[in-house]
This record gives sequence, C-alpha cells and structure tokens, in this order.
Amino acid sequence: MIPDSKNPYPMAESVVLDILSTRPRLSVRELYALFLQKNKKKITIQAFYTLIRKMVNQRILVKEGQALLIDASWVAALMKFTETVQATYLSNETTGANTVLRPGEKRDVVFETVMAMDNFWTNALIIALYRTKEDASISDRNVYGYNYHSWFQIARIDQEQSLAEAYEQAGMGYYILSGSNLFLDKAVAESIDTKGFRYKTIEPNETLGINYYVAVVGNIIFEMSLPQYIHELMEKIYEKTKSISGFDRQEILRIIQLPARTTLTITNDKKRAEKLRQIIKAQFIKSLQRQKK
Repeated sequence: MIPDSKNPYPMAESVVLDILSTRPRLSVRELYALFLQKNKKKITIQAFYTLIRKMVNQRILVKEGQALLIDASWVAALMKFTETVQATYLSNETTGANTVLRPGEKRDVVFETVMAMDNFWTNALIIALYRTKEDASISDRNVYGYNYHSWFQIARIDQEQSLAEAYEQAGMGYYILSGSNLFLDKAVAESIDTKGFRYKTIEPNETLGINYYVAVVGNIIFEMSLPQYIHELMEKIYEKTKSISGFDRQEILRIIQLPARTTLTITNDKKRAEKLRQIIKAQFIKSLQRQKK
C-alpha cells in the first residue's frame, strides 16, 4: 500500500496516498480525476467511493467536511514501522547475508536475467548504504560507480531516482562515470534529480573498460559484465539512438528480461575498494571540493 515509484502496477490505495501526500484537502471527485490520470487500471466513480470509505474506516484517510487528508495517526505508525525496519531488518545479518561480507570475502550471485540481477543489486546497494552509514571506521561514505552504459538510469528511471534519493537522505554523494559518449550516455546527466548526483563520461581504460559495471560503497565492491549477446543488443540500441524521440525505453526493458545468466560479484576488499574509489574520484575533484564546503 505504501507508494512505490518503482512499481509499474501500484495498488489503488498507493495511488490515492501518493496524490494526497502532495495535494491534501481534495474532494473525492477531485481526487478521482487525478487518480484516473495516474492509475493504469481504471475504476468507476462508484468503486472509487467504496475505496475511499474503506480507507477512512481503516484510519488511513480522514475527512474534514468534503476534504480528504492522510490520517496523521497512520503516518505516525508508518514512521515507527520505518524506524523498526531500519533498526532490525537492515542491520540483520540474515538480511545482508549476500551483501555485507566479512573482510576479504568474495561472493558470486547468479541470476537468470539481467533484470533480476539489477533488482537484487539495487536492494544490495541500499543495505550496503545503511551499513556504511553506521560504520564509523569508513571515512568516505560517498557512492562511486562506473557503468560502461548507464542504461539503469534511462530505462529504469523511477528505481534509480529512488536509489539516488536514499543516498541523498543519508548524506552521501553519488558519483557515476560512463565509459561511452553516445547520445543516451550523455542523456543520463539529466535523468536523476538530486543534489548529490554527479555524472561524467570518459574513455574506457584498463581498469574501467568496455562492458564493465562497478559500484563501491565503503569497503564493498559490486561488479558485473552483461552477458555477451545482451551487451551486443544494448550496443545496437545505443549506436542507433540519436535523440530522445528516437529512444524506446521498452526496448531496453525487453532486452534485460531475456534469458541470460548474469553474475554479480560482491567483494569486501578495503584496499581494492579504495583503489577504485580514487580512480573514480579523480574525475570529480571539483565536485568533491564543493561538497566538503
């Protein structure tokens, strides 16, 4: 029920909460008009009235005359739940079993599609973010990454925006390099809307090469390469796309759902993490100096 921008098919209640979170004190009919604009599955006004009555009875919404608002007691309960999740779930060893490894430990996690890998990677980055924020021994808590093509940020914008916002809320900068300079690579600079996001294109090199993807959070390194035939399909999209009007996001989403065993390697290696961090940081010296100020 909690609004989630990554979910392409949200529950009707989630859409209602998403609207009222930014537009409180709407009438049912005003809310219904906005609901129809945002929700892919259309419902009748009668069904919508039934939904609203249910949410009022459950103390999720409250009515003041004709105006609808999110019930403050529900918000308070949600905040308490969030604090509990942070204190227990994200710090639980079982939750981060494949993510937060012991020093020197390395683990390969294999998936049947690139999308499944990407879903896991996003979840793992959030867990690593939380652990890094709590670890006083880590001096540089920013996130540093290199993507040969940052297709994540143009094909799965909502997911990547949520990730960037999580970094920003934690006070962490988000520094990404791309190893290609094609139109879609350049477009990434405008795709994420947070103050801490920095993006730059460079020429591939011996460390940050073609079809290589890496993220460094604290001492944890996440890295992978696309399966060769997926990489080749992705290359064709990047090479042929010369404008936003000529870009079909669904084409990338289709490709990353094709059967293709994809391996994400996770390593806890303080020395190597620092080496990668310094290589990426060197491209963002001015931005990092502004962040310190």
